[in-house]
Amino acid sequence: MTTRDELEERLLGGPRTLRRRDVARAVGVSLLSVRKLWRALGFASVPDEVVAFTDADQDALARVVTLVREGVMDEDTAIAWARALGQTTDRLVSWQTEALLEHLGRRAAAGAAVDPLDVMDRVADDLERLLVYSWRRQMAAAVGRLGVTAEDDGELTIGFADLVSYTRLSQRLDQRDLGTLVQRFEGLAADVITAGGGRVVKTVGDEVLFTAADPVAGAVIAMSISERMAVDDVVPDVRVGIAHGPVLRRLGDVYGPTVNLASRLTSLAQPGTVVTDPHTARALQDQPEMVLVAQRRRQVRGFGVLQPLLVAPAGPDSPLISVD
Repeated sequence: MTTRDELEERLLGGPRTLRRRDVARAVGVSLLSVRKLWRALGFASVPDEVVAFTDADQDALARVVTLVREGVMDEDTAIAWARALGQTTDRLVSWQTEALLEHLGRRAAAGAAVDPLDVMDRVADDLERLLVYSWRRQMAAAVGRLGVTAEDDGELTIGFADLVSYTRLSQRLDQRDLGTLVQRFEGLAADVITAGGGRVVKTVGDEVLFTAADPVAGAVIAMSISERMAVDDVVPDVRVGIAHGPVLRRLGDVYGPTVNLASRLTSLAQPGTVVTDPHTARALQDQPEMVLVAQRRRQVRGFGVLQPLLVAPAGPDSPLISVD
């Protein structure tokens, strides 16, 4: 049986033998620089005199310092990269651990109790390889998009998909059923978005924010999400709003008036429908597989009076995204 200390040491690549000053001295940087990188990676501060670091920590710092010294990036960029990595892996590990514990909880209820430390010890190496594989695949996809997509002109199609009656459901369902609902919603939405060539920016409880390179792709994704949730036995209907325009991309997220507009449009949509604004609708009006239906004018906070338009498939043969 694996102990907690044994598994921790294996994951850290060895025992903790170094203090912060030892790491700083070996790499040739200040204690302040070590603290900044450590915080950027999302780890709690530890006193300078505590033996808390390993050879792997020292190697990681040395790699970052080398990139800065060789002029590949400046210190601010290196810290930004470290923060992106820390926040992403923190959420990744939390998500995977929660899923594992839920799985083991179901097994225990069926009379097959398993120590989670033993399972983590068994899967750690495989998960590490899958993480590196996924990162390389995602980086290759980003390289493939450089200079050849609409993203480079600063414009994107932004979409929000919002679960209907989530607040009421969250009060009525127990934690396990609510967790099942949220996980299924996120999984189905992510499958549709990625299959349609879009990108999931983030999920926040009852809402998914996604991007697409152009309005047509965004509209197809939006209609497909709406259709997929409408026929699902677990997830309720969604409201979806899409808007195309200039977008500021920072820290893996998206910002600006286009994002705000898509969010406002989502709140105007009826359950099970997709709406957009007149500017985005003009890019969709010649698409034979879609129909646009003008809705009544509405006062939209931050945008004045706006006439939203319903976006819907033109018929049963419209090219919605299938992930089955």
